[in-house]
Amino acid sequence: MDELNIVRGLMLRAAGTLPATAPLVKALLEWAQPHGEWLVPGHAGKLKWKALRATLEEPVVTPLRAPALGLARTVAHLLALPPVDAELLRLMVACDRLPRAAALAKLLDRQGRGLPHLLGEMAGAEGSDADRVARRGTLARLGLASFYINRDGGAEIDIAWTMKRLLDRAPADDAGVLDLLVGPRQAATLGVEAFGHIGEVGFLVRLLRGALAAKAAGVNILIHGPPGTGKTELARTLAQGAGAVLHGIGEADDDGEEPSRWDRVMALTLGQKLLAKRGDTVLLFDEMEDLIGNASPSAGGDWFRAREGSKVFVNRLLEANPVPVIWTTNAIGNVDAAILRRMSFVLRMDLPSRAAALAMLERVAREEAVAPGPGFATLLDAAPEAATVLRVAARAGKLAGEADGGSVAAEALVRALRGGTLPHPGPGGFDLDLFESDRPIEPLFAAMAGEGASDVSLLLTGPPGTGKTAFAHHLARALDRPLLVKRASDLLSKWVGQTEAQIAEAFAEARRQEAVLLFDEADSLLFDRTTARNSWEVGQVNELLTWLDRHPLPVVAATNHEAKLDPATLRRFVFKLRLGPLGAARAKAAFARFFGETAPAALGEVDGLTPGDFAVVARQLRHWPAADAGELVERLRREVAVKPARAVRVGF
Repeated sequence: MDELNIVRGLMLRAAGTLPATAPLVKALLEWAQPHGEWLVPGHAGKLKWKALRATLEEPVVTPLRAPALGLARTVAHLLALPPVDAELLRLMVACDRLPRAAALAKLLDRQGRGLPHLLGEMAGAEGSDADRVARRGTLARLGLASFYINRDGGAEIDIAWTMKRLLDRAPADDAGVLDLLVGPRQAATLGVEAFGHIGEVGFLVRLLRGALAAKAAGVNILIHGPPGTGKTELARTLAQGAGAVLHGIGEADDDGEEPSRWDRVMALTLGQKLLAKRGDTVLLFDEMEDLIGNASPSAGGDWFRAREGSKVFVNRLLEANPVPVIWTTNAIGNVDAAILRRMSFVLRMDLPSRAAALAMLERVAREEAVAPGPGFATLLDAAPEAATVLRVAARAGKLAGEADGGSVAAEALVRALRGGTLPHPGPGGFDLDLFESDRPIEPLFAAMAGEGASDVSLLLTGPPGTGKTAFAHHLARALDRPLLVKRASDLLSKWVGQTEAQIAEAFAEARRQEAVLLFDEADSLLFDRTTARNSWEVGQVNELLTWLDRHPLPVVAATNHEAKLDPATLRRFVFKLRLGPLGAARAKAAFARFFGETAPAALGEVDGLTPGDFAVVARQLRHWPAADAGELVERLRREVAVKPARAVRVGF
């Protein structure tokens, strides 16, 4: 049925058995006069109702010229709609998109002829059920088309966002129709090996492959984690690994039109119905918050308030979906426990490890055709979240013609993400040969790094400048983990109980990041409890000692004052390492390492040197060059002299 027959049918059914004198019939006849030749092919002159009515009862064979009606028929076929719903969809599209049908529908509404009932009857519904079928039937449930009440109390057709986008784009084939009804196909740009640092990837690929083969219902995978960690890209890779096509549900189109929560939920429903029998498709619902409703972030965390929507509806949706769905969210706190229990798997994607981040940098640099400078690696060492901005920074650097590939842009983005400050980079130029210790360092270090040191704990003691912090940074790099540094100022609070809470949160944060946790100035946190003046001070030490026993990841504590530590502290650490001032051989090696020349004999007369002393003098040279090696020795001597207590020389 084309527009002509739809209009003729509307006029005939609306008029019914009314006489020519009825106001509705007069209005129809008046509207028909300008369209007389189109309504009645071959007719000339003024239309008369009796003759027009007789003509309207005779169908006219005309070619289907309206693409919108052809698309409505395609959608009905793909969804296997019952005949009544299929015809109703065509009628509603015609009355929304075809000019004469739309004008006639508005006229009928103004004349008080109920449009939903009229179209329901025309589509073939029983008269008593026609209004319900049109208003609350299959088309409304699938989010294709419905009616709404306008301000004058009349009913108007509302073509939903998904169907409207389809009609606007008019794709040429069924594949294009699917992409617009469900969401665009998502192509993977990375192979499974790019996510080798995520141990569960292989399982998830097998899970999807098995679900597709068995046509299993209720398979859902939730991927959560901070923005920019690659959740969407992982979803694409998982689908590709399972040999499936991935459709992104209800995403904004190229014109920037944004779907509402209901639009996305309806697109998901459509996708499940359209693709249920294919067995080769996975759906991606990015930003799961849209499923739950209009949520707003609460203060102090990722939990959300003002959730909308029925929990029962969401639960049933997850239990019955015939097509596997991958969900992503930045804030798992927004996801109700009842929803989590219905997930087949929940994967947290945190910031990548240093090795994974450097691999990402290499790949991004290759794809964006830039040469990254050393600033990128330094930034990744200090701020793991830099991995989330590599591509945009590289593109910005390329457009600006930066030789280093955009590290300036990366630093600006990281500064914004961290609230305006950049973390201090870890010490560079680490050299195990420049450490004096009470036991051989290199074999111990190699053993810890080689075995992954999943639950190792290390207590570092010794005078300032002996390299305790540098040691912790290098250990984290060797273990391919970020370093989370906590000082007394980060944890101690004037409020009773708050220090214990912040200590617990430090360990929780380390677990979330899978980081090496470094307690700097540990004597302020693990002091001898017999010296405590208040009971709550003892509680702080107890809290930290308890977590040291239970924490499953590497922990390092560093202190300049070993004697102030609580005696119970020592047994909490698997290894205890004391770093001391440099002996003669290592002092000469440090001179060559920092200053690039052979140490003079006068260096042997300076006792108590540490790597920190050499680092300070090296920084002085940037602004105050030295005349010769003798002056360098003199500056080192001054650094030792200003220390509160002269260190005892360690001989080897």
